[in-house]
Amino acid sequence: MKDYRIDDDWILNRISGQSNSFSQWLSNIMNSVEKTLEEVYPEALEEFKKDKKLVSFKDLDKDLSEAQKELDKLGFFGKRIPSFATKILSGIQKPIEKHIKKYLKDIEGLDLDLDFITGKKKDLSTALFDVSKERGIESEGLLYLIRALPDLEAFLYSTSVRKYYRDHTEHALRVAVLGDFLLEQDLGQGSLEGVISELTELDKNLLKDKFWWITGLLHDIGYPLGKMTTAVNYSLLNQLLKCYPTLDLEFIPFEINLAWKGEQEEYLKIIEEGLSKEARELIRQGAGFKYQSSSAQDTQTFLNQPNGHPEFKYKNPVELDHGVISALSLLKGLGSPHEIKQNDEYDGYILAARAMALHNFKAQLKDYVFEEQPLAFFLMLIDELQEWGRPIPVQIRDTYFTTELQKVTLLDELLLSLDEFSWLMKFKNQQAKDLMKFNFNLFSNDKKKTFGRLKSGDLFPETTINLQDIKIIKEKKEMKENIIAQDTIII
Repeated sequence: MKDYRIDDDWILNRISGQSNSFSQWLSNIMNSVEKTLEEVYPEALEEFKKDKKLVSFKDLDKDLSEAQKELDKLGFFGKRIPSFATKILSGIQKPIEKHIKKYLKDIEGLDLDLDFITGKKKDLSTALFDVSKERGIESEGLLYLIRALPDLEAFLYSTSVRKYYRDHTEHALRVAVLGDFLLEQDLGQGSLEGVISELTELDKNLLKDKFWWITGLLHDIGYPLGKMTTAVNYSLLNQLLKCYPTLDLEFIPFEINLAWKGEQEEYLKIIEEGLSKEARELIRQGAGFKYQSSSAQDTQTFLNQPNGHPEFKYKNPVELDHGVISALSLLKGLGSPHEIKQNDEYDGYILAARAMALHNFKAQLKDYVFEEQPLAFFLMLIDELQEWGRPIPVQIRDTYFTTELQKVTLLDELLLSLDEFSWLMKFKNQQAKDLMKFNFNLFSNDKKKTFGRLKSGDLFPETTINLQDIKIIKEKKEMKENIIAQDTIII
């Protein structure tokens, strides 16, 4: 039986084993930390350099790099060996970051943002950019979108959209890598990439390395535009009303939508081609197609009241869908509608855009059958499975006057039994569940609805998703997992 524990270590090991960029990212962590210690805590630098484990990591990494150069000189024979060396290298590099973080946490009085000093966010964006180029993605427009992913993340978080914020850059990477792995697997009909390749008439290598990679990485880039109007008018304006309960205030609601004076509709037509009437209607709605913004929004007036201002209940006249926005961004990154239609090499990107546009609708569409739109089906499946490691923001009052935004994680891993194609989510983090008032039944029902959109058809295996609410109890000095609720979803 082939069982896998899918977590962020697994994701990082897999991608670093495939890419020079990620291997370089891992090895650069050492130099980044040393440089930071030299600047902010020079007393600890020498001790850090003398650490035997860290020294051995660096020496082994250097030795393997030299060995790789020698293998390259061996021609064909040498090319048969690097995969083995890569596995060794990733096994060595895996503990580096954990060990560094543990080491720095043990230094009394050192208060550092470890993700910041290791350049994790910045280097992750660079690595994603380089990996995409290694996979043969050459379009400057697409590479620009990939490089901008961390800016998207910072924008979402800095606008205080606390009601809506979840990580998206790391989520997108997890989706891309997990999908990349599954495409290689034989799930009963031959390799999945082969099955989808036949259905879509795309080269299976390009499908995996280019088109799926783009689909996974960019499927959520429409979030800022999709959420911005509601974010400003609900979250920010209500915060201002709370801050000034005694003042008379008035404001004009903020509104931002897509413009339809250029070629935007032509891009929509490319996405819509071959889809059901219902899907086409949803895509047009999700793009706010030809919505005519009122020349002047009604001014909202809030006069002083004894109990403060009432909540501003904003209703957005246009519900922009982030999947549709992502799809339009992808196509516009390729070129003009005419250029896209005339270039057969862009057929895979059109299917990627179509998958992005479809993935967020809650409706039951015939387009969600695997044989109809295999890439959309696959994206939706992986997108819903990727729950591990996703932070959920919770406001905690840390003093009488202030609240702190803490990010809690409900799920640390996803367990996969490949032979049965069954997945297991075990919710064990009691602290996180308590902080966010986790309701297992609500979560389970929501997952039933989202997974329930999908129809496997004849060419995709039956998929089982098991959900368990776990309480850790101590029995005879041992920690035991007690299942207090569970549910099963079958696609």
